[in-house]
Amino acid sequence: MTDPTERRAAFVYEGARLAAIAAGAPIVPVPWGEREEAFRAQFLRVIRRQCGPGRSTSPEELHGDWVQAYLAMGWVYGPRYDRQRRTHPDVVPYDELGQLEQDKDTVFVLLCEIARRFIYDDVRFAIPDDRFAWEIEETYVQRPTERLRGVEEEMR
Repeated sequence: MTDPTERRAAFVYEGARLAAIAAGAPIVPVPWGEREEAFRAQFLRVIRRQCGPGRSTSPEELHGDWVQAYLAMGWVYGPRYDRQRRTHPDVVPYDELGQLEQDKDTVFVLLCEIARRFIYDDVRFAIPDDRFAWEIEETYVQRPTERLRGVEEEMR
């Protein structure tokens, strides 16, 4: 996964997933790698926009965009989330969402900003596709000072 948009998308998606778990949200999406291609494609477009000059800081606007994207993928409002039937209780206007869901939209905006500012286009080391941040080799996590010294030396 060397494409910066793909790396940013995985970060934002998984970060939002973890936030949903931590908040005890009733709907926790499946992991990024299990999402269908149509979803991944539209999510990449959103991340590309959110990490560029045309980004939005409005959770309400982004929720509206999310609703439109879901409708375009064949989803409809339903009182219960059902991936097979493509029903979702959040396919409603932003002001009809509960506080938890509005907070999730705010978290999404903040995760996009973190991705935009801190996931760089140019990386100095590669992370294998099948590994997550918490599985990165100890040289990147347990000895960051030594790793930084190595990067500084490489830059000279």
